[in-house]
Amino acid sequence: MLSIRQRQLNLYYCGYYYIGKIDGIEGPLMRSAYGKFQEAKGLKVDKIYGPKTDTMLIETVKELQRKLNFYGAKLDVDGLIGDKTIAAIKTFQKANGLVSDGIAGVKTMAKLNKSSVTWDNIKHFKRSEFRCPCGKCSGYPVEPDMKMVQLMDKIREAYGKPITITSGVRCDSYNKKVGGISGSEHTKGKAADFYIPGQNDTAAGRTAVVNKSKKLGAKYSYANTKGMGNAVHVNV
Repeated sequence: MLSIRQRQLNLYYCGYYYIGKIDGIEGPLMRSAYGKFQEAKGLKVDKIYGPKTDTMLIETVKELQRKLNFYGAKLDVDGLIGDKTIAAIKTFQKANGLVSDGIAGVKTMAKLNKSSVTWDNIKHFKRSEFRCPCGKCSGYPVEPDMKMVQLMDKIREAYGKPITITSGVRCDSYNKKVGGISGSEHTKGKAADFYIPGQNDTAAGRTAVVNKSKKLGAKYSYANTKGMGNAVHVNV
């Protein structure tokens, strides 16, 4: 479980549940913060920091980090509030006319929830579909970029057919193994290769998908090159 100090950081900057000093001491203010957080997240309010509260707190911060990454924060989605996450919150607040205090309170979260795309907004895909398949890394050396996932949702809507992601996120090792260029957008979570049944089975069909993808917002898209087979590549 998180250390007491890390709990304090998470609870303070992620909603201002904790209002005391970041001192690593579990006192009355901490127990009160546990209760406030548990109530807000629909957990049993016992003011005890158990496994369920720990898991929920980590996931809450991860979701905050994912939303900040939608705006280019480039944070490690680790569920730990630190200097980089605080700085990212301040940057977002400043850009949106909010008090730049680094605390993701009600107004900041309302703005983030209104403006950003999260997995809850994605209709046709799951995070697991973009996982690096190497079996050696965590599967998510970086998070799938939500703008890229949103683009895939738009492509799915346009064709009205299930889409298979043939390559999403890649760690550097797997990217090298499959012949990807160094610094590939796949290693940044910004690219996907995919197959649409009945559409990607001809060169002309793949070319049509490339053109459609660009119209829907792809920064770059291609197909019909060596090693791509019947897949189409897009990146944002």
